[in-house]
Amino acid sequence: MKIHGAKWWKFDFHTHTPISTDYGKGPNHSILQERKPREWLLDCMLKGIDCVAVTDHNSGDWIDTLKAELNSMREEGVEGFRELVIFPGVEITVHGGIHLLAIFDPSETSRHISNLLSRCGYSGSYGDSDDCTTKSFNEVVDIIHEMKGIAIPAHVDDVKGLFKEEEGVPLKKCLTANGLLAIEIKDSAFVKPQLYSDLKLSFAEVVGSDSHHPESLGSRFTWVKMEVPNLEALRLALHDGEDGIIRFDKTADDPNDVHKRFYIQSIEIRDGAKAGRGTPLKVEFSPWLNTIIGGRGSGKSSLIEYMRLPLDKVTGLPKKIDEEFKEFCQVPKERGKPGMLTNKTTIRVEMQKEGRTVALTWQDQKIIEEQKNENGEWEQKEASSNIDARFPIRIFSQKHLYSLTEDPNHILNVIDQQLEKATWLEKRKELSKKWMQSKAKERDIASKINSKGNLMSELDDVRAKMKIFEESGHKTLLEEFQKTQNINGKLTSELSKIESFHNNIKMMLEEAPQTIFDEKDFAMIDSESLKKLKYQANEFEIIRKKIEEVLVSLEKFNVQVQQIVEEIPWQHERKICERKYNEFVQKLEEKGEKNPNAYSQLVVKQAELEQKLTDIKPLEEQLKIQKDESNKISEEIEQHEKWLRNRRADIITQWQRSNPNIRIYLKVMGDIDSAETSFRTIIRKTGGEFAKDILERDEGALPKNGFILDLAESSDPWNKRKEIINRIISVDERNSNHFGKYLVNHIIGLKKSTPEDIDRLIDWYPEDKIILKLVNASGKEEDIETGSAGQRTAAMLSLMLTLDDSPIIIDQPEEDLDTKRITDLVVTGLRHFKTKQQVIVITHNPNIPVNGAAENIIQMYFARGQIWKQISGALQKNDVREAVCEVMEGGREALNKRYFRISKALGS
Repeated sequence: MKIHGAKWWKFDFHTHTPISTDYGKGPNHSILQERKPREWLLDCMLKGIDCVAVTDHNSGDWIDTLKAELNSMREEGVEGFRELVIFPGVEITVHGGIHLLAIFDPSETSRHISNLLSRCGYSGSYGDSDDCTTKSFNEVVDIIHEMKGIAIPAHVDDVKGLFKEEEGVPLKKCLTANGLLAIEIKDSAFVKPQLYSDLKLSFAEVVGSDSHHPESLGSRFTWVKMEVPNLEALRLALHDGEDGIIRFDKTADDPNDVHKRFYIQSIEIRDGAKAGRGTPLKVEFSPWLNTIIGGRGSGKSSLIEYMRLPLDKVTGLPKKIDEEFKEFCQVPKERGKPGMLTNKTTIRVEMQKEGRTVALTWQDQKIIEEQKNENGEWEQKEASSNIDARFPIRIFSQKHLYSLTEDPNHILNVIDQQLEKATWLEKRKELSKKWMQSKAKERDIASKINSKGNLMSELDDVRAKMKIFEESGHKTLLEEFQKTQNINGKLTSELSKIESFHNNIKMMLEEAPQTIFDEKDFAMIDSESLKKLKYQANEFEIIRKKIEEVLVSLEKFNVQVQQIVEEIPWQHERKICERKYNEFVQKLEEKGEKNPNAYSQLVVKQAELEQKLTDIKPLEEQLKIQKDESNKISEEIEQHEKWLRNRRADIITQWQRSNPNIRIYLKVMGDIDSAETSFRTIIRKTGGEFAKDILERDEGALPKNGFILDLAESSDPWNKRKEIINRIISVDERNSNHFGKYLVNHIIGLKKSTPEDIDRLIDWYPEDKIILKLVNASGKEEDIETGSAGQRTAAMLSLMLTLDDSPIIIDQPEEDLDTKRITDLVVTGLRHFKTKQQVIVITHNPNIPVNGAAENIIQMYFARGQIWKQISGALQKNDVREAVCEVMEGGREALNKRYFRISKALGS
C-alpha cells in the first residue's frame, strides 16, 4: 500500500561484507569470505531491510560492486528480490582506536570512501583495523561533514566505542564535536556517562546489526522516517530524534502497519464550481499528520468543505457554521454568487477502515459506498443511512471550535459519537414503544374489569325474570332445561377447543421449514462440521415426521370425538328435556303469551353474563401482572437513561485527565430550554401557558420559577424527576398538588381525552446540559465566557484532540492564538496525537507543519478560476521547504529554529 509523504524505513546502520577481514570469523571463515555480492544482498532482502549502510572496516571497495549487482537483480527479476537502498559508508578506526561510522548519500561511490580515508590519514590495511587515522576524532568528524556525510560514533557502549575508550576531558571534547546528531548504542539499557547528562546532550540513538555473519544481518536495526531515502532525509530524521527515529527494541510493531488505523487516503473533486473543472482535483493524504498550506484565497479550506458531503458531515453544526456551509454547498445562481457546486459535481473520498479500502462518492445529493474486494476491484454496497456514524471523522474550523464554547451543548453530539448513540437511540425507541403498548394494554384490561358492576346488575335482572317463569308451577322442567342447555354449551365449547388445537397444529406444520442445514448452502465448510450439521438435519426430519403422524391422529380423533359426543346417552336425555320444554312453550302460546321463548333467551343471556364475570376474575390478576410489566419497562428505561449519563460522564472524565486547560461538567437533565420544549410538546401546549408552574422567566429571559428549573438545579435529578411526574399525573378535582388550577384542569382533560399523553409524560427524560470552565494560570476555574477568543479556541482544540482515534480535520486552528500558544498547545499536541490518529490541518502558521513534523505537506493555490494542488510531500523535499518559506510568513525562521544544528543542509 502506497503511503503518501514520509513513512518509516527499516534501516541497518552498521553492516560488514566479506571485504572486512573479520567477516565470517569462526569455523566457516574461509567459506564465508567467498560469499558473493548477490548472496549478501539477498540476505538483506530476506530480513526485510529497506536501507542498509555498508560500513566495512576502513574500506568502501564493495559499495560499487553491490550497487551494480542490485541493478542486475532488479532487471533480471531475481526470486526473493525486494527494493533496497544502499547507503555508502565506512567504519573508521580513529586515532585512539575509537570506531566511527561515516554514512553518505546513496549516489556516492567507493571512490568517495577512499578519498575520505585518505583525507583522514588512514594508512592501514583496507578492510582491517590494524591501524588508525592520523587525524583526531573531532577532525575526522569535521572531514566527514565537509564531504557531506553523517558521522555517528559506533557502538559507543562496547569495545572500541566512545564511552568505553574515553572519559573526562577527552570524552567531553569528542561529544562536543561540530554537527554530531546521533550515536550508535547496542544496548538501549546502557547507562550513559554522567558527563553526557551534564552537557545536556540528546543525540538520536540508532543501532545496526554490526553483522559479520549472514545470519546476524538485520538482527538489530532502526526505523527511520523519510519520504525518499537519501542522506538529506536521514539527516533530518536524526535531528528530529524520537519523531524520526525508533529503535527496533522500542517497538514490536511495524510503524508502517496502518491497516488497523482509520484514515483518509484521498479526495477527488470533479466538476466543482471552482475545483476539478476539466482536470479532476485529487489530493492524497498520509495516515499521520498532514498540513494543507497556501496563500489567502488558495482554496485550502474549500477542500475540507467539499469533504463534508461524501462523509455526510452536514448536520448538527453550530448555527454560524451551518449558514456558511449552506452557502458553500449550492450551485451559484449566476457568476460571482455564492456556491461551490455545479449540477455535475462529483466528490470521492477513499479511506482505510478496519483493514478495508472504502470509497464514498457524493453525486446528485446521494452517497454511493464502494469497497475493494480481494481482487482489488471496486464493489458497490447497499445504500446506508448512517454514513456519519459509521465513519466518525471530525471536522472543525476555528470558528466551529469557538462556536462550541458559545453553545457547549453541541459538545454532547461529539461525546455521543464516542458511545454508539445510534444503537442507544434504537433501543430507547424500542423501550418507549413497549412502554406505550404495555400502558395501552393496562387500560384495556382495566376497562373490562370496570364493567364488572354493570354485568352483575344485568345478571340480577335476568335471574329475576327467570324466577317469574320458574314460579309458574313448572320450576323443575325449567331448571332441567336450563341445566341441559348449560351442559350442551360446555360440550360445544370443548369440541371447539379440539378443533382449534387441530387447526393450530396444522398451521404450525405448514409454516415449519421442510428441511434445515441444506448441504448446498454449507458446501464450503469442513467435513466434520458438515457431518454434525447433517446429523441435526436428520433429527429435525424425524421430529417433523412425528408431528405429521400426530396431526393424522388428531384429525381422526377430531372426527371421532365429534361423533362420540353426539352419541353419548346423555344426548337422549337432552332431547327428551328439550321436547318437554317445547311442549310447554306451545301451551304458553295457546294461552296467549307474547314471547313464549323468553325463558330460553334468558337462559342464554344468563350463561353469557356468567361467562363474562368468570372471564373477569383472571383479568384482575392479569392487570396486576401487566402493571408489574409496565413498572419493569419503566425501570429499564430509567436504567437505559442512566447508562447514557454514566457513559457521558466516563468520557468527560477521560478528557479531563489529559486536558489541563478546560473543565467540563455534565448537568444531568439540566438543559432547561429543551426540557421546556419537550414537556410542552407532550402536553400539547407549545406557547407560554402555565408558565408559573412549568417555567417562568424574568425580564431578562432568565429562568426564575417552575418545576423545570427545580429539576435543572436539583442535586438528585433522578428522584426529582419522579417526584415532579408523580405530582403532575396524580392531580384530580380534589387535589391540585400545589399546581395552578388551569394546569390541573388541562391534565385532567388529558387523562380523559388522550391518556397516552400521560404515558408519554412518565417516559419524559429531559436532555443534559454541558457546562464549560476555563482553568487559568493559577489553576482556578472561570466561566468560559470570560476567556478571550484565543483562550476559548485553544481550550476547545485541546479537548477535541483527545476524543478518540478517528481522523480529525482542523481548519486554521491558529486564528486568535498567539505564537506561544500555538507552540505549547497546537504543535505539541499534534506531535503526540498523530501517533494514534490521522490529523489534517489547514494552516497559515509555519510552526504547525515544521515543528509539528508533518509527514505530508500539501500546497494549494488558486489560478484561472480554479483550485489546484501545487506540491506535496515531506520537509526533506527542497520544493516543499521552499513552499513553506514562500507561502507562510515566518516559514524560513521556523525552519531555521527547528533545524538549527543542520541549517546549512537545508539549502534554503
